[in-house]
Amino acid sequence: MKAVTWLAALAWMASLIWVQTISRTEFVALWCSYSIAFAAYAWLIFSKQPILLTFGLSIAVFARLVSLFFEPLLSDDYYRFIWDGMVMHQGVHPMMYTPSFLMQHSEIASVPENLFTLLNSKDYYSVYPPIAQWIYLISYKINGMNLYGHVVFYKLLIITVDFIIIFLLYRLLKKKNLPSQQVLWYALNPLVILEFTGNLHMDGLMIAGLLGAILLTDYKNVIWSSIAMSLSIASKLLTLMLLPFMPKGLYWKKMILFSLLTMTCSVLSFWFSFGENTRWLDSVRLWFTSFEFNASVYYVVRFVGYVMVGYNAIGSIGPALAFTTLAGISIIYWMYIRKNKFDWPQAMVYTLTIYFLMSTTVHPWYLGMMVALSVLSFQVYPLIWTYLIFLSYSHYQGGHFEENYYLIGLEYLLLFGCMWWENKWKKKSLLAAA
Repeated sequence: MKAVTWLAALAWMASLIWVQTISRTEFVALWCSYSIAFAAYAWLIFSKQPILLTFGLSIAVFARLVSLFFEPLLSDDYYRFIWDGMVMHQGVHPMMYTPSFLMQHSEIASVPENLFTLLNSKDYYSVYPPIAQWIYLISYKINGMNLYGHVVFYKLLIITVDFIIIFLLYRLLKKKNLPSQQVLWYALNPLVILEFTGNLHMDGLMIAGLLGAILLTDYKNVIWSSIAMSLSIASKLLTLMLLPFMPKGLYWKKMILFSLLTMTCSVLSFWFSFGENTRWLDSVRLWFTSFEFNASVYYVVRFVGYVMVGYNAIGSIGPALAFTTLAGISIIYWMYIRKNKFDWPQAMVYTLTIYFLMSTTVHPWYLGMMVALSVLSFQVYPLIWTYLIFLSYSHYQGGHFEENYYLIGLEYLLLFGCMWWENKWKKKSLLAAA
C-alpha cells in the first residue's frame, strides 16, 4: 500500500479515538475530529487504490476494541438500560412504572437516587423492545450497580454483533457477485463505530437479524428466515416496514408463509416479554406526537403550521406525516414488485429514506441500517448522510439543548444535493453503457 493510505488509516484511527474523549457539549472540537475521521474513511474506501480487505477489517476490529477503554460521552441512554435491568431484577416490569413514579414509591422497588439523576427520560415508560430488555436483565445480573461493568458488557456484545453483521454482508456480497471490498463501507464507517460500539446503541441486533433473514431466504429456509426476521423486529420495530421488500425468491406463496410466521413469532416475543403491560406504547406514541429532533420535512410543515394556526401542531402533523410515509412506501413497493425498478436493498434504502425524511425524530445512530444496506445497493448518499447528520450534535453545544436550525437546514440541503447528484450520475452511467 502507498504511504498516503497508511497515513489515512492512522488519521482515521487517531481521530476516532479523539472523538471518544470529547463531550457532546464541545461541538467544534467534536465536529473537527469527526470530519478528519470521515475524510480518512472516504479516502480508504473510495481512492483509486483502496486498502486491502484484510487490512481494512483488521483496523476495523482494532478500532472497536480500543473503544472498550472509553465511556460513552455522546449519549446517556445507557443509564436507562441499567435502570430497566435493575427493576426487572427486582421483579418489577419496566413497562409498568415510570422512573419518577418508582422514586416516589420505594415500597414497589428499591431504586438508587444517584442512578435516577442520570436518566434522561424520568417521566416516560420504557420504550425498549423485548430482546433489549432481556439483555438489560442479563447485564444487571452480571454487573449489579457496577456502571462501568455494564458499559464493557454492552460494548463486547455490540462488537460481537458487528462482527456478525460484517460476516453476513460479506456473504451477501458474494451471493450478489459484488466486490467483497464493499463490506468496508460498513466496517470502517465512523458513525457506525461511534454510535454503536462507542455510545452503546444496539441497532446492530436489528441489522443482524434482517441480514440473517435475507441470507437464509437464498437457501429457501422460510422457517429459520422468519425466526431471524422476528428477532430483528423484536430488537427494534423499524424492521417491520421492510418486511414486504424481502428478496423476490420468496414471492408469493412463500412470502405469505414467511410473513405469517414472522408476525406470529414477533407477537409472541412481545407477549411473553410484556404480557398486558402495554404502557410502552404510550412512549412509542409520544415518539410520533411529542418528540422532536433533527427533523426535515416535519420542521418545514411545523413552521407553516405556526404561521397558519399560531401553535405547534405536532399532534396532527405527526400522524399526517406517518400517513404520507405509508403512501410513499406503497409506491416504492409497487415499483419494486410490478415495475422491477429496484432490487431489494435499493427498495429498503429508499423506504428508510422516506421514513426518516418524514419523521419528527432522526438521531444519528438510526442511519446504521442504511449504511449496511448501502453496501449491498451501491448507494453512496447514505454514507454521506452519516457525515452530515453529525451536525445534529451542535444542539448540545454549551451544555444545554437547543436545536440549530441553520445547521439542520444545511444538513438536509446538502443531503438532497447528494441524492440528486447520485441519481443524475447513475443515469449518465446507464446511458453510457447502453
